[in-house]
Amino acid sequence: MLLGGGPVSAAEIDAAEQQVGVKFTPDYREFLERYGGGMVGSLPVIGLRQAEVMDPETVVEITARFRADGWEQTYEWVIISEDLAGNPIGLTEKGEVWVSDHDFGETVMVAPTFEQFVLQQLKV
Repeated sequence: MLLGGGPVSAAEIDAAEQQVGVKFTPDYREFLERYGGGMVGSLPVIGLRQAEVMDPETVVEITARFRADGWEQTYEWVIISEDLAGNPIGLTEKGEVWVSDHDFGETVMVAPTFEQFVLQQLKV
C-alpha cells in the first residue's frame, strides 16, 4: 500500500538536492514529483511532503539530522527512510539503497535501485 503526501515541483526537488549535496536518482525524483513522499508498505519514504501518518521531517531535515549525529555514511547518502530500529536508510548517487545498522556496526545494501526498494516494501 502506498499513501502519498502530494506532488512536488522540479524546482523544489532541485533545491533539496543542492541542500543535501547529493544528486537524486531519476526514479527517486519521479517518486517525489508524483507523491512527494509517503508510506510504502510499513516504512516511510521521506521526501518533501508527508502522508498524514508520517513524521513531519523532510528529506533535507532527516539527512541533516543523521549527519549532525555523526553517521559517517550519510555524507554520501540522502536519507530516504528509517528502519523500525531507527537506523538510516540512504540512497546513493549511483542509485543503491543502503541501511546503516548501529547495533551491528555494519552497512548493508538493501536494494540495487530505489525502484527495487519501493517494490520490496510493497511486497511486505
